[in-house]
Amino acid sequence: MSNPVVVYGSKFLAEMLYYDSLNHSDFKIEAFAADEAYVAETGYYLGLPMVAVETITERYPPSSYDMIVLTTSFHDMRNREGMYTKAKALGYTLRNYISPSSIVSPGLEMGDNNLIFEQVFLGHRGQLGSGNIIRQQVYVGHEFTVGNNNVISSGCTIGGECRIENNCYIGLNATILHKLTISEESLVGAGSVVIRNTEPFSRNVGNPSRVLSYHKEGLKVNL
Repeated sequence: MSNPVVVYGSKFLAEMLYYDSLNHSDFKIEAFAADEAYVAETGYYLGLPMVAVETITERYPPSSYDMIVLTTSFHDMRNREGMYTKAKALGYTLRNYISPSSIVSPGLEMGDNNLIFEQVFLGHRGQLGSGNIIRQQVYVGHEFTVGNNNVISSGCTIGGECRIENNCYIGLNATILHKLTISEESLVGAGSVVIRNTEPFSRNVGNPSRVLSYHKEGLKVNL
């Protein structure tokens, strides 16, 4: 059996993970962690301890516990890597989670700290980096490449041989045609249909998708 797990980050993702993990034979959540300002006054969440990440190693040492880091919003895409790095610096092994109801085809290469929710299909011979969140009922075709710190929202369809670089956010029910590249820090709006490669730091919306704006200097407008 693997070490028990501390979940650090987004509370609503943590709740979904907690209930799905009750059906997982080798992923036992022992506690939740948050930055000190966000720790619940009661000191508990979902009946388990919630502790400040600043003091987490005193109660849950990395020699005996693993961790998974959860961030989701496109507003905090540049914060995802920072939280991941913080957890690594504390000495924790960062766990992957694959829902028992998902299908991961043979030959997947995967980094760490990936969260794959219910009813996801990942095609054969894919490559998945670290720190990615793939929400419920996502289809990803064969020989895909996904980099680091991406969020793929529920209901998305991504064709075979697609490449998603780093820090991207793919909105609800978006469709990406096969053999396309979603470039660094692209945002794809809900329901959009992507028929060509995106540009780095671009916001893409519509069917077919078009560039709405760019955000290299920071995120200012919601999709």
